[in-house]
Amino acid sequence: MTELHSESENIENLSQVMMDAFRTKDLKEGEVLRYQELYPILQEKYPKYKDVQKEAEQHLAKLSYVNPAPDGLMLTQIGYRSLTEK
Repeated sequence: MTELHSESENIENLSQVMMDAFRTKDLKEGEVLRYQELYPILQEKYPKYKDVQKEAEQHLAKLSYVNPAPDGLMLTQIGYRSLTEK
C-alpha cells in the first residue's frame, strides 16, 4: 500500500490495513487481535505504521469498530458488521 504524505490519509490507510488484519485473521465480534499478531502485518503492509498507529486506533474507536484491549484491539459488533458487508 502506498504511503501518502497527508497525515489524515496515512491514518485512514493504516486504519484500513488494521481492519483488513481482522478480516485476514477471521476474527468475530468480541475477539481481540493481539498486538503480537498485528505488528507483523503492519510492518509488512505499512512499514511506517508507528508514525500514526495511535491515531489510527483512535479513529477506529471513534467509528465504534474497535475497543482497546490490554493486549490488542477488540472488534466490536459494528466493526464486524463493517467487515462482513464488504
